[in-house]
Amino acid sequence: MENNSTNNQNQADVKNISNINSIFFEIPPYQRLYEWNKEQIQTLLNDIKTKFEENKNKEYFIGNVVVSKKNNKNNQQDIKYLLIDGQQRLTTLFLIGFYLSYKIKNPNNDSNWKEFIMQGDKLRISMPIREKEEKALKEFAKFCDEANKDNKSENNLFLQKIKKIPQDICQNIPRALETIANWFKDDTNDDIAIFSNFIYSNVKFVFVELAQNTDLNRFFIRMNNRGKQLEKHEILKARLLKNISDKEERIVYAHIWDICSQMDNYIFQKVSDRKISKLKESNENTIDTIINRSFSKPNQDEGKQEKFKSIVDFPTFLLHVYKICNKQDITIDKNKLLEIIKIEDSGKAKAFIENLLKCRILFDYFIVKGKDDEENSYKIRRLDKEGKKFSKDFDDLAMVQNYLRVARSGMSNNHHHWLTPFLKIILKFINNDKLEISYERVNNEDKPEELQIKIGDCNITTNFQCFLNKLNLNEKGLINFLENLDTALAKEQASAEEIKKDLLGISNDILDQLKIKDDQIDAENIFFIEDENGISVLDQGTATPHYWFYRLEYYLWKYSKIKYYLDGKNLKEIKLKDKNFGDIANNFYFRNLNSIEHVQAQSKANEKDWDDKNIDNFGNLALISSSFNSSLSNLDTQDKYLYINKDNNIISLKLWLIYALSEKNQLNWTFNKAQEHRRQMLEILKKSFNNEHDKA
Repeated sequence: MENNSTNNQNQADVKNISNINSIFFEIPPYQRLYEWNKEQIQTLLNDIKTKFEENKNKEYFIGNVVVSKKNNKNNQQDIKYLLIDGQQRLTTLFLIGFYLSYKIKNPNNDSNWKEFIMQGDKLRISMPIREKEEKALKEFAKFCDEANKDNKSENNLFLQKIKKIPQDICQNIPRALETIANWFKDDTNDDIAIFSNFIYSNVKFVFVELAQNTDLNRFFIRMNNRGKQLEKHEILKARLLKNISDKEERIVYAHIWDICSQMDNYIFQKVSDRKISKLKESNENTIDTIINRSFSKPNQDEGKQEKFKSIVDFPTFLLHVYKICNKQDITIDKNKLLEIIKIEDSGKAKAFIENLLKCRILFDYFIVKGKDDEENSYKIRRLDKEGKKFSKDFDDLAMVQNYLRVARSGMSNNHHHWLTPFLKIILKFINNDKLEISYERVNNEDKPEELQIKIGDCNITTNFQCFLNKLNLNEKGLINFLENLDTALAKEQASAEEIKKDLLGISNDILDQLKIKDDQIDAENIFFIEDENGISVLDQGTATPHYWFYRLEYYLWKYSKIKYYLDGKNLKEIKLKDKNFGDIANNFYFRNLNSIEHVQAQSKANEKDWDDKNIDNFGNLALISSSFNSSLSNLDTQDKYLYINKDNNIISLKLWLIYALSEKNQLNWTFNKAQEHRRQMLEILKKSFNNEHDKA
């Protein structure tokens, strides 16, 4: 099935492993990492085994391998191809080859697995922007060869060696090797040798070589649109890198992109892992040479790596960066990522990726991240002085961000519009002070030269506090900015005008000026606006906007730290049994809540002085979780009080104050009591609109 066309046409040929003995492959920077899982690998091996058992002379096709030939000026003997499609399948065969080169003794010419995986000191499938993966595989290939020569082929030894593969490479690779070893574990060496010959000679693929004039970027995207193989942000990466003509620059910027894309980790988690081996000697002290391979991920106890939860995913973060640095009037919609971000200039592409790195560093140091195995986990984490562990910092800034995280998460996709102006105001300090990202060379004995990231003259690998001082940012100023931003949006939400300004538009205005206008609005008018049925915005029962509950909770927490008096009582000293509000507030944290609780149950709306309308009074409501609401469903007020008071981890400060107000008469929660509580909470909300609210 050979097509001997000219170099201006695609060429297709059916090949097996033995036919590509002189070919070297390279995975381009825009391709995703190896990602086949256990089930996919086992399915491939099972399918090959089934065909083998049916007829040992039959062929088994694994599909297309699409490549583009590289100009190999340095070594005309080695033919190298870029892997455009079929990378996952071919890499799986490559990894199977490691195991077979380890197990099979004295292979014949039809089954030379050692030559398939590595020739000399070169891997047959190279990963130029994944130096750690390539280094680990080279070392593993040498282990397989040496063990084979020493007649050591036990499965356990192979599995033990896998466990020694560094934790900071793509973990799908060692997992795949383990899956392959376990799949073969019950077979004898003779059985494995016979089956390996079948794989080597009878597993076929269509080897498609693209014409030399093919636009690889267009082909890659067209192929992806048919196969739905890549995420939109991966296609965007390919488009941006296409604009960068210099090969070494492409590698550098591909690395920057890759480390920024891992939103559930911190870029800098361990001082010793923040060093970057330099790609090539250069006298330029610019961002161009900052990153030449992925940052190491931290090694935790027993090889486990800590996992964190970002408040936004990577496509959304890309749009925030684009909004900050390129075009502010865009909508944050990751489904339209490729339509929104259109950059076709080399300089602009590099500038965008540089800004991506800057914003990502700021995101790690100034924005909360969660932790999977930890309650109340959304915190701002900083490295301690020695860089050995995380330390908590900026706790109050973390609290206001957690408030905004749940109260202003966007429509349904957690876009967090507050994040854009917040990052921009910090980025402004960097740019205004000309604190550009650069690197410094570090020479150590017996080690290759390394690069370390600097911002201005501050080495952030070891002295981030110096960087903070350079920024001249203080926690209170950042908190005030976020509170004022939130208040500006809240005023618009509560506006009585028929035509309201789009909240995104307000955020864009603030983003443009980095200043919040102090538009005076009568707070009294906010909370007594009635709808067409004469019902206040706060008194709509389960239809009451959740935002106002979250805002109230935040300022209840905030005022518990100062001398704030509620009907003549110091808020933080209000008691319920043996607990005071200040202590309760200290342990409070924000959760995503989705259920509005009626303290006087709706099923009892016609008891005493309650009715179908006043049962929805804001004083009778609290925002809690669905599961918590189910626990309280239809309980008497006294029973609800006993239930909530047994737990120090209060889910709602408002609800705690309700029970504090009714403690002496728990069985008689009246509409008048609810009105009293409503009035007190309105005082808190009204005061929150005053720029002086943080003063005693």
